[in-house]
Amino acid sequence: MERIVISIQAIPYKMKMVLATCLLGLVSGLAGIFLHFLLELVEGLAFGQSEHQSGFLTDGVPPYRIGISLLIVGLASSLVWYFLQRKGKLLSIKGQMKEEDARPTLHFWKQLLHSSWQIVAVGAGAPIGKEGAPREIGALLAGPLAKGFDLSLTDRIFLIACGAGAGLAAVYQVPLTSVFFIFETLGIAFSLKRFVLAGVTTYIAAFVAGWVISDRALYQTPEMTWSPTVLWQMVVLMVILTPIAWLFVWFTKKASVHRVKNKGILITLPLAFFFLACLATYQPHLLGNGRMMAQETLNGATWQIILLLFILKALVVLVTFWAGAYGGTLTPSFALGMAGATLISLALGVGNTPAFLLLGSVIFLTVTLKAPLSATGLVLGFTGQGVDALPYLLLTAILTYCLTQRLDRLMGRKRKESTSR
Repeated sequence: MERIVISIQAIPYKMKMVLATCLLGLVSGLAGIFLHFLLELVEGLAFGQSEHQSGFLTDGVPPYRIGISLLIVGLASSLVWYFLQRKGKLLSIKGQMKEEDARPTLHFWKQLLHSSWQIVAVGAGAPIGKEGAPREIGALLAGPLAKGFDLSLTDRIFLIACGAGAGLAAVYQVPLTSVFFIFETLGIAFSLKRFVLAGVTTYIAAFVAGWVISDRALYQTPEMTWSPTVLWQMVVLMVILTPIAWLFVWFTKKASVHRVKNKGILITLPLAFFFLACLATYQPHLLGNGRMMAQETLNGATWQIILLLFILKALVVLVTFWAGAYGGTLTPSFALGMAGATLISLALGVGNTPAFLLLGSVIFLTVTLKAPLSATGLVLGFTGQGVDALPYLLLTAILTYCLTQRLDRLMGRKRKESTSR
């Protein structure tokens, strides 16, 4: 062991950074494979099939089986997250970055179970995103690597951010988008050196995970036509949908801040899953991370079904977070944006095309992530669109980001005025 330590110390610092990023990409890719198989295992136990075998995970599954699976995972999740939080807090990615600065003991196995359980919950039907788990595990794996290579504090924090991006790249096969995520969402200061190192990590992770995880588009989208006429429709959609997305994000943050973490979780979380089971009896496509809802919207469901899915999906996401569950909002936001765009197009009689629906998705994702480049890349990656879609999606994302900043400042000013009275 001492020889290994001495050997590592003898390596030039720049080379240690390169080795650390390469190894991080490797282990993050392997972690992505593990989570992929874990998700398939849980889906098989809960529904008898996985989403990779069936277009709609719940199709052909008896309602009683769906209900029993949700009740079991609701009870199990309440126990897992209650005991994990009894003697300490669970850390998000940014929480891990801050903790790295403060240098407390990071409970590796507790964090690993916490992140992995998110996959279990989503695989059994929880209505939240699965992307939180691979990002958190990638960040978690970066900590020991950074310390093992004796990196500086600044570079340790950077490596943790790279781990989060690598986890995202592994599961969704979006390496370039994951690089944007590292700088836009996690607030890492940009430099060409860091951009290259982040790219090394994410591309290695995507390559390794690609041995098992397919890089084909997640959603089956019809052939799309992009033209300048989309531009004025884009403005109409952005003005209407951005405030709705902003409200969803605001309520989601409130639900997460006031998440039940004490003994109450043993009641609230099973009740939340019972509520979800009741709704799933009539609308099973509410379940999961939003993939079924988005695909049903793309397939041309009636406006009544889409409106019902939009309202109920937003509601169950908020209730699930408040009740004590952990997870992501990325794929639910994608589905909500697509459904919202459909409803607006039908109400106003404009832009009722698949391209219009993708603009809705990029609007919702931009507001959720506060990252226009990441949002654009994710929509392109999820739907397999070509370069011709890039200008329209990117312009929509940038304008949405500017409008979101305005809304943040406006509502912040109003809150200050109300508290000063």
